[in-house]
Amino acid sequence: MAVTPGPCPTTGCPPPTEIDCIVVDKVYASCVQTVTTSETFTIVGCLAPITCSVDLAASSCTVGAITPSGTPDINNVTFVVTTALTVTCAAGISSSETIVTTVTVPLYNPSGTTPSCTLLSASCVCVLTGTSTVNCTISVCVLAQTTATVQLLIPTYGFCVPGPCEAGPVLPCPPVPLFPPQQT
Repeated sequence: MAVTPGPCPTTGCPPPTEIDCIVVDKVYASCVQTVTTSETFTIVGCLAPITCSVDLAASSCTVGAITPSGTPDINNVTFVVTTALTVTCAAGISSSETIVTTVTVPLYNPSGTTPSCTLLSASCVCVLTGTSTVNCTISVCVLAQTTATVQLLIPTYGFCVPGPCEAGPVLPCPPVPLFPPQQT
């Protein structure tokens, strides 16, 4: 999908036509961390082979605690990672399990910013360790960040005007004007 005016040539961009103030969520700090943990479950009648799958939509990551690190505006942020997984044993025996763990990361977290986390991906491996005893190891990729809603003053070329889709009806698209007029 094309958006005009497009990327600037290697020789540089022309001067902006406007300067706008926009409200955005600014990222002050972000990092990714892999969290790996194991837990043992009792699943009566479970036989090998065993498979498992992580349900990211049913999993969560929340802020648990924020403690000073000793460096100004850097805090140790502890996130609570709750991972929902389904363990499937031979003969169709299936069990929904939850593994809760924490991860602490130092983040730039000045007053006015809010820490948050997102689970990006996950994997699991389960093995039968005894009669009806299953040990599962999960690895979760966590995006940790601090953000704040701010007003940014940015140079612009005006509104983005989307190009036509590859296949579509024959009528004026997009309608003119696409956006309300700006103050001049």
